[in-house]
Amino acid sequence: MESRPWDNGTRVLHATLAVTVLAEMSAGVIVSRATRPQWVFLHSMLGIATLLVIVVNWMWTWARHDLGVIFPWNRAGLSRVVREVWGIFLGKLPSAGDVVGLSSFMHGVGLLAVSGMAVTGFFIYLVIPGGYGFFANATGYGLLTTLGVVHLWLSYMVWFYLAGHVLFAALQQLLGNNMLRHFTLVRH
Repeated sequence: MESRPWDNGTRVLHATLAVTVLAEMSAGVIVSRATRPQWVFLHSMLGIATLLVIVVNWMWTWARHDLGVIFPWNRAGLSRVVREVWGIFLGKLPSAGDVVGLSSFMHGVGLLAVSGMAVTGFFIYLVIPGGYGFFANATGYGLLTTLGVVHLWLSYMVWFYLAGHVLFAALQQLLGNNMLRHFTLVRH
C-alpha cells in the first residue's frame, strides 16, 4: 500500500503536539532537578496546555475515523505491522503517513504514552500538597507517590519514544523517503 501524506489538520496537530510535549518534557527535567515554585508552576501550566492538545488530537483522530489506522489491532493490521517490522531487518523501511502500518501504529503508541503522562500529571496537579490541587491534604501523599512513580516511568517511555521517532524519521529522510513532505502545509 502506497504512503499517503497527512492532511493539513493532522500536520498542524502533529506539530502542535510535538512542540507542547517537548516543552513539557523539558520543563519536567528541570522540575526533577530543582523544584523552585516557578518551574513547578510552568510545568503545571504546560501540562494543562499539553493535555488540551492531546484531547484535541484524540477528537480529531476519532472524527476522521483514524482510530483503526493508529490502532490496527485486528488480524490484517497487526500482520501488516509484523511484516513491516520484519522488513526492517531485511533493509526495507516501512511506509509512513496516513496508512495502516508500523509508522501509524507507533504514532498510536506515542499518543497512548503522552496521554498516560497527561492524565497522571493532571491527577498529580489535583492532589499535590502545598495548595496547588483541589484534593491537597495529608491523605493525598500515598496517591501522590503512586501517581508520581507512574508519571516518571511514563516519562521514560515518552523520551525513548521521542528519540526513536525522530531517529526513524531522519533515517527515512536520509534513505530517500521524503519525510519532510508530511510536515509542509503545501501539497506536493
